[in-house]
Amino acid sequence: MKILVVIKKISTWTKNKRKTFTWSDWFFVAIIIFTIATRLPLFIEQFNKQGKIFSPIEVNGKSFPPMGEKSVLVFWASWCGPCTLELNRINSAIDKKEFSPANIYAVNMGESKEVVDREIRKRKYNFAIVSDDRNELANSLNVKVTPTIAFISKSGKIEWLSSGISPLLIYRIQSFFKD
Repeated sequence: MKILVVIKKISTWTKNKRKTFTWSDWFFVAIIIFTIATRLPLFIEQFNKQGKIFSPIEVNGKSFPPMGEKSVLVFWASWCGPCTLELNRINSAIDKKEFSPANIYAVNMGESKEVVDREIRKRKYNFAIVSDDRNELANSLNVKVTPTIAFISKSGKIEWLSSGISPLLIYRIQSFFKD
C-alpha cells in the first residue's frame, strides 16, 4: 500500500514539474543530451579498450611505455586548458609526496620539440615528458582528445582509459600504484 502512495506522490510531483519547466530548463536538458550524445561513442571506445594488451611503441628511439612497469600516460597539448589543470594537479600531488613521479609520463601530442621544451621550462613539471611529435603513441591508443589518461599495468594491459578532467585522478593514481 505504501508503494502506491509513493508512486502517486512521484506522479503528482512530475506532473507539477512539467507545468513549471521554463525555456532555461529545456535548454539545460538539451545541452545535457547533446553532451552525452557527442561523448558517448568516445566513452564506449575507451571502455572497450580497457583490458586489452598494449604493445610498447618506439618513440624517439626508446620503447615506450617501459615493459614490466606500471605506467600512467597523460596525453596533453600546450594549448589545452584542461590538460594544464590535470598536469598541475599531478605535479602538486607529487610535490606533496602522495605518489612517486617514477612512472608518470606526460605525452605531448603532435607539437614540435621547441614548443614542448618551452612548455617544460615554463611549467617545471616533476615527471617525465615524452614528445610524441608524430602521434605514434597517441594513434596506437586511438587518442582523439586531450587530456586523455591511460593506466598501463606491468603486463601491458590497459587498466583504465579516460578523456577529460577526472575529479578522482589523484586517488586513481594512488590506488593504481599501491597494488
